[in-house]
Amino acid sequence: MNKINYKKAFKELIQTSIENKQYVGLGNPNAKILFIGKEAGMPINSSITHGSADSWINQNTDYSNRFMPKDNVKNHRHTWQKYQKLFDKIFNKVENRSDKKEYEITFVENVFTTELSNLVAPTTNKAKQLDGFKTELEKRKKLFWKSEFINNFPIVLITASDNKYIETYPGEVCELFNVSFNKELICAKSDKIWLHYSNTKTPKIVIHTRQLTNGASNELIDKISELITEFIKKNSIKINVK
Repeated sequence: MNKINYKKAFKELIQTSIENKQYVGLGNPNAKILFIGKEAGMPINSSITHGSADSWINQNTDYSNRFMPKDNVKNHRHTWQKYQKLFDKIFNKVENRSDKKEYEITFVENVFTTELSNLVAPTTNKAKQLDGFKTELEKRKKLFWKSEFINNFPIVLITASDNKYIETYPGEVCELFNVSFNKELICAKSDKIWLHYSNTKTPKIVIHTRQLTNGASNELIDKISELITEFIKKNSIKINVK
């Protein structure tokens, strides 16, 4: 397997994550797009192998390789299928092409994904009942979200509208990602988008919305893809990095 060329900021994040037992993420660390979910959907107390800091430093797996899901391949309610659907819309609008097979997961080539919570749980309700849930979130906000690696992403999507995880405008999103709240948009079924832009000369868009699974409207995904596509074109950002 070819070694991945890590940038300095990512190497520093890996080291910090090892020292503080923080989950890192999956996908391409050189991407320009960051997708953030709530937590890894796994049995409570299980260990995260894929995307752990140890797996990144050992480079046992290239997490930016496209793949065909082994189980529930046609389950479009799965978070990763929703991420794929969103990326397809963005990529096809920007690049005007698609070379993926049906159901193939390709967005990992050009997107990095991680989670707000360092803990794992099969559902959000069970996650919020875990001992140390709030403490671990606060720890991660100090150690992980303010890192140079996270701050370097020009395009960030946060899919968690639960204030137990992260405040909606005008709170933690602005502080953690160094952006200013721009406006609130409402799509079908009252799905909300809180839109933020950079406080600096370096262009950045942060879109904060609900989880994309369990009832998110097609209009919401369409609107997110439209906002990101407009930002990419306006700022001439190259999203095809692999």
